[in-house]
Amino acid sequence: MLYEEIEVGTVYKSITTKPITGTEIDLFAQMSGMDLPGFLDAEFARGWGFKDRVVPGAYVIACMMGLMAKQGFLSDAVWTGATDISFKTPVIPGDRLSAEVEPLAKKESKRGGGLITYRWRIKNQEGKPIAEGTNT
Repeated sequence: MLYEEIEVGTVYKSITTKPITGTEIDLFAQMSGMDLPGFLDAEFARGWGFKDRVVPGAYVIACMMGLMAKQGFLSDAVWTGATDISFKTPVIPGDRLSAEVEPLAKKESKRGGGLITYRWRIKNQEGKPIAEGTNT
């Protein structure tokens, strides 16, 4: 889905969900240097009041981007910035994520295409909000 096809005010939803596995958490934590006990050790995370170890927020956002790109939403775009990011509920192994985006504004570029400001939301398998933010 190219810039010209995006309609402001239309909500685009992922057509698939993304299951989260412990192996993914391990790999992301190690590769990013975020190998902290709350991400890798379920017992440690439970000591902080979580049900299980939690997924790093950066990986949750990356999953949202992947879900939307797989369906073609701005598949030829780059992430230039985000504001108002908030995490509502922790993600743990076994959760399934879905995503939705709502374009708020478009600004055409002289080179073709342009910038799109959009609000994004990530939900779990129960439809509960996980995280949200605005890309600028």
